[in-house]
Amino acid sequence: MTATLTSCNTDTLNTYVPSGSKPWNINRVRHAVRRLGYGIDHIQENNALSVLPDVFIEGLITDALAYNNTPAPNWGYWSQSDYTDYNNERVTQIQQWWTQTMNDNLNLGLKARMTMFWHNHFVTRVEDYNAPSWLFQYYNLLQTHCLGNFKSLTKAIGKNESMLVFLNGVLNYQGNPNENYARELFELFTLGENNNYTQQDIVEAARALTGYNSYTELGAPINFLPAGFDNQSKTIFGVSSNFNHDTLIDHLFAVRANEISDFIIKKLYRYFVSPELPAQSIIDTLALTFRSNNWEILPVLRQLFKSEHFFAQDAIGVVIKSPIDCFLTFIKEANFTITDQQLSIVHYVSAALSQELFNPVDVAGWQGDQEWINSTSLTGRWQGLEYIMWQVWNDDPEHYRNLALDIATSNTDPAIIARDIVDRFVPQSLHTNTDYTLATQVFKGDVPENYFTSGQWNLQWGSAPWQTLLLIQHIFRMPEFQLK
Repeated sequence: MTATLTSCNTDTLNTYVPSGSKPWNINRVRHAVRRLGYGIDHIQENNALSVLPDVFIEGLITDALAYNNTPAPNWGYWSQSDYTDYNNERVTQIQQWWTQTMNDNLNLGLKARMTMFWHNHFVTRVEDYNAPSWLFQYYNLLQTHCLGNFKSLTKAIGKNESMLVFLNGVLNYQGNPNENYARELFELFTLGENNNYTQQDIVEAARALTGYNSYTELGAPINFLPAGFDNQSKTIFGVSSNFNHDTLIDHLFAVRANEISDFIIKKLYRYFVSPELPAQSIIDTLALTFRSNNWEILPVLRQLFKSEHFFAQDAIGVVIKSPIDCFLTFIKEANFTITDQQLSIVHYVSAALSQELFNPVDVAGWQGDQEWINSTSLTGRWQGLEYIMWQVWNDDPEHYRNLALDIATSNTDPAIIARDIVDRFVPQSLHTNTDYTLATQVFKGDVPENYFTSGQWNLQWGSAPWQTLLLIQHIFRMPEFQLK
């Protein structure tokens, strides 16, 4: 379980209004887009400074709401018998879907972020159910509800084929209830571990969840089977009724509203703001917003993301990037274009670093933060980033010159150029001028010093792409690069 830590961030949830001590600057723009998405290009960053922060945030939300779900692949609703060679085709189709999903994440901003959040909340593992169509339908369900109503999502996910198989709901019959889903519904999905429920509540809830047992083969719909449903009274949280799946969820949200809102808000806070929780008053205010808006997620996100609390200096650069975060944000912020095949390799490296899309480590999901980083995984990140770096170089070295020209505010001063490029990729300024001096020396490379002092060198110099590549390699080995 995540340790309970206390954040130093004491700013309020009042709407952030720029001031002399808290300016609306490029660092805060980058903070917002790294948390709500996977970064934006340099032109979009500068454009953001021309509008107020709350207007900028509203624009990101509006964009997310406007994006359509990822289109269904041709196999999106296939059953096993629809394949000509299920075992071989299944692996190929799932790999293609992973790649498409990563392409989506590069462009969908907050919608991709929230889809990933719910994927790591309502966890299923494709290796446990092995059906590409169920994988698509699970992902589509998360996209559909990711910015919508949490209660509706909770109802829908419990009937989703991937979840029914993963947590044994399909084996949950009257007279022989299976408690797996009921336990996780309380412990991981709504209330939190040991938070005002009993083992008997789990037993009775499992009876209410019976009946979703009817299907013919892998990939086919799983339907409600009346004969499998326990059609008798159940006593849950002290109330007796003939609860079924939907009325159980209604009852849960009615009598445990405070516990649910507190649990989900804390999880959202750790994901979007900081692994260290703030004063309970911040959580309580957001939880009240959640309950008062009938479990709609957007009012909570608007209140949080537009707040001075979210934009506080203590909130910037305190979250460790996940492997997927690390790679996708780098690609986006460097304005690189890579192929589906190259993205597949990125997925492979992310999986090797313990973040395999659609296969979280267990039903509790990736715990994140410090668990992402150790001596082995850090080296693996460097290798993945170097793979991206060299693929772009092999495609066209001029990408690196263009990157420097886009970012730098000088064409001739290596110190300014190096500082601008470093600041593009790290969330906070480096701790000392010595760190920037070292970055400048790396950027200068083997170019003789007199070319810089005489003013002969500039970014049109033949070696400038190579110099930029060396600096990029230096940057992603900095500890600061691993933060957002």
